[in-house]
Amino acid sequence: MFDKTIHRDEFRLRILLTNQCNKNCHFCLNDFQPKRPAQCVSPMDTVDCLRAYGTFMKSIKEKSIVTFSGGEPGIHPWLDFILHHAKGYCDVIKVVTNGMALNSDRIRYVDCWHVGVTHKDHVVRDFAHHAKDMVVQIVITEDQPNHQLIDIIGFYIKAGIKVKLFADFNCEIQKYLQARIDFFIDHFEEGISTRFTGKQENRGSACAGCEKRCVTLKALWMFPDGSSSTCPQGVVDPFDDDSWDETVEKAYKAHLYR
Repeated sequence: MFDKTIHRDEFRLRILLTNQCNKNCHFCLNDFQPKRPAQCVSPMDTVDCLRAYGTFMKSIKEKSIVTFSGGEPGIHPWLDFILHHAKGYCDVIKVVTNGMALNSDRIRYVDCWHVGVTHKDHVVRDFAHHAKDMVVQIVITEDQPNHQLIDIIGFYIKAGIKVKLFADFNCEIQKYLQARIDFFIDHFEEGISTRFTGKQENRGSACAGCEKRCVTLKALWMFPDGSSSTCPQGVVDPFDDDSWDETVEKAYKAHLYR
């Protein structure tokens, strides 16, 4: 049973550090994002955004949660610099990676790693023993046999690592994939979560009327070109070139005020 109100009052910061990746997975969860020339966010602009967000959340006495993703954040040449400053401004830091960003020197900065895996990765398993928290993300595709997926999922569950299953967004038979996910959840009984894909009850007012299949939480999104919006899919126009202090407050009001 999904608790669809657990994130109701949160306001997060999502930073796409780059639109580049070192892999070319056909089921990439980020395929909904507009394709642009290869870019990485400016490290100094990112730090200013982190400062504005962290300061604002502290002023309203709410937890500040920032997630770094992409593309693959491990590609960004200033990732360590950015994480260092994020730790000074934000309460919770999350990194979404295919494994490239995993580095023991970054453990002190990151509260939770979300690692996309396609096989039994011993490096990921061993890294999890030292990280504060880790979730491995597995995309269920149409062509993977059940016995293979049971083997992969079981590998991580036996290591005490949480597993989150996603349906391949590019597949047309979503009900079939969801049925497979339900099968794996029943098979393992515990240790597996999935993404709620039904009617979204936690969307902010900035998302009112949108028909996109989107599961994002209320957030300000910063993109690799330095632009920002309350929407990761380009439905809502990006903010004007205001200061980050003004942009953060605008995004908060757009999502949480009606």
